[in-house]
Amino acid sequence: MIVFSFTVVRAFKKGAEQLKKLHQIPCYKCDFFTNDYRLKCTVHPTIACSEEALGCTDFEAKKIPYKKASHRSRKSNEIYLTETELQNINSEAN
Repeated sequence: MIVFSFTVVRAFKKGAEQLKKLHQIPCYKCDFFTNDYRLKCTVHPTIACSEEALGCTDFEAKKIPYKKASHRSRKSNEIYLTETELQNINSEAN
């Protein structure tokens, strides 16, 4: 019984380590990621969403549309920001 519980705990630890490693894959945050199962990445389609993509040299942060209201008119101007720029704007507003 002790050996079985030790094996289960060890398996959970390995699973948690593997999950942490997979969450570090940057593909979903990259501008070249297409979110299409046929062609996931336009630059490196063979290594997209795999552990090999952890050190991708062509990673470019995804640009997020951010609507900023104009003071002169009620129409909104659309500009594109990276996630970090958007977080900086939100933190400055708070």
